[in-house]
Amino acid sequence: MTVSRIDHVGITVSDLDRALGFYRDVLGLRVIADATVTEPEVAELLGLDSVQLRIADLDSGDGRIVELIQYVQPKGRRIAYESSDSATAHIAFTVDDLAALRDRLTSAGATMVSRQPITINEPGGAFDGAICFYVRDPDGVILELVQRRTD
Repeated sequence: MTVSRIDHVGITVSDLDRALGFYRDVLGLRVIADATVTEPEVAELLGLDSVQLRIADLDSGDGRIVELIQYVQPKGRRIAYESSDSATAHIAFTVDDLAALRDRLTSAGATMVSRQPITINEPGGAFDGAICFYVRDPDGVILELVQRRTD
């Protein structure tokens, strides 16, 4: 048995409404579910005694889900990190107009990680010609925005 694909990506957020303002309203992902979860089985899954979560599922555009999770109980804490720190990750989204999205992100007050977008020069490679840019979501999660070459 092997892994066949990424099923979904889960992101823990401090305030789901604020996160939806970013992922839905700025990035344009479509909300397909928004629910509160308290079942003991979910607490067991997470290795906790009890839990109250608010979870929103967003369609990433290709059927894969971005799951935003707010821990109402127990409350978590924010951990500051850089992309160079071990055990961290980033999520990359394909976008069709990086310049326009950067303008929207700037207007929304997003924290930019990249000083400027870069174009990957990797002849024959998977990213050849892609334009890439890093930004943080409202909770500090690092996102990579990738505009693929369309020739």
